[in-house]
Amino acid sequence: MYQEIKKEIESIGFSVVSCDFERPWGGFLVIDENQVQDFYNKFFEGLDVNTLKIGGKLSPKILIVKSEARLSWQYHNRSAEIWQVYKGSAGIIRSDSDIENEMKIYNEGDQIFLNKGKGIA
Repeated sequence: MYQEIKKEIESIGFSVVSCDFERPWGGFLVIDENQVQDFYNKFFEGLDVNTLKIGGKLSPKILIVKSEARLSWQYHNRSAEIWQVYKGSAGIIRSDSDIENEMKIYNEGDQIFLNKGKGIA
C-alpha cells in the first residue's frame, strides 16, 4: 500500500525526499521543499505559501494512516499546520486543553487548520 501511494505521488510530479513506513500508525512521505508551492497548488487549491511562513520552513508531508490506527496526542507549540484528507476519511479530536473533545469525522477534500499551541489526536 505505501509503495503504491509513493508511486502515485511521484507520478504527479513530486519528488519524495524521504519516507518512513515503520510508525505504529502507518507512515509518511516528505516532499522536496522546493516543490512546496506546487504541493499547495495540488492539495490546497493554490494556497499561497507566502501567507503561511510565520517563521521557519514549510515541510510538505503526506501521512498515510492505517485503518483504525491512532496517532498520539500532538501539540503544535512551534507551528501551525494544515491537513487535508486526500483519500478515505479521518476521525480527529481537537482541543484547546488536554481534555479530549468528541471526535469529528473529516472526508476526502476536507481541510483541517491546526493553530499553533493547540492539541490534536
